[in-house]
Amino acid sequence: MIWEAWQYLTTSSSKYARQMGYLYESVAMSARAKRCQTSWEPHYHNCRLAIAQAVALCETKRKVLLFGAGTLKDIPLSLLSEAFEQVCLVDIVITRDARQRLAAYSNIEVIEADVTESLASLQAGILNVTSPKAWLDDESVDLVVSLNLITQLPLLPVRWLQKRFQISDVQADRIGQDLIQAHLHYLQRFQARVCLIADRIDREFNRQDEITDEFDPWWGVKSPPASRTWQWEVVSLSESGLAKRRQLNEVGVSYW
Repeated sequence: MIWEAWQYLTTSSSKYARQMGYLYESVAMSARAKRCQTSWEPHYHNCRLAIAQAVALCETKRKVLLFGAGTLKDIPLSLLSEAFEQVCLVDIVITRDARQRLAAYSNIEVIEADVTESLASLQAGILNVTSPKAWLDDESVDLVVSLNLITQLPLLPVRWLQKRFQISDVQADRIGQDLIQAHLHYLQRFQARVCLIADRIDREFNRQDEITDEFDPWWGVKSPPASRTWQWEVVSLSESGLAKRRQLNEVGVSYW
């Protein structure tokens, strides 16, 4: 708890990132990643391999944009730094702990940004999702990676809108779908190689290892075909507390 409190107090973030819960969730995820390092490492390894394959597919390697930098544990930092002239890690919050890991890389830039370009409006209760435009005119971008991000985009905005503005379930579903669709369309507009790593289906299991629930993390939006998938035990029985349920997500990578 002391580590989490220190990260929360010393990590810079925008006003809406704090108010809407992004800073809290980022610190909590970093702490959870530390606790679950062993069980999450196979997922991290698969993410790093998927990104490495995307790098190998690039004919030129000037700039790489990575959306969803998070804890950095699922990113092959040394590979990206050596392969590209410039590496841009983008997320709404980059914790102090993560920034310290990047000190050794002179060509890695941390950019705090709202990749949806819609949070300012949504925070104010305006139910409108913008089509992102940042970096689309940057011809030096040779690779774009969306890392474990697209299915997470609706979660905090929808929670905020339901709590503060009492939006209906129908409105919540529409906002969730619009955020996912806007990000997917955004990636498709880049004139660069794209690597999309994301959950495909989330399942909950009881102690008898029986499926008790199944979720579509894409909110009904059709996901691109995955060239490869793997399983990620997001919540183990020991992490689930009294619920005694574990969550296993199928993660897939798409390239275009």
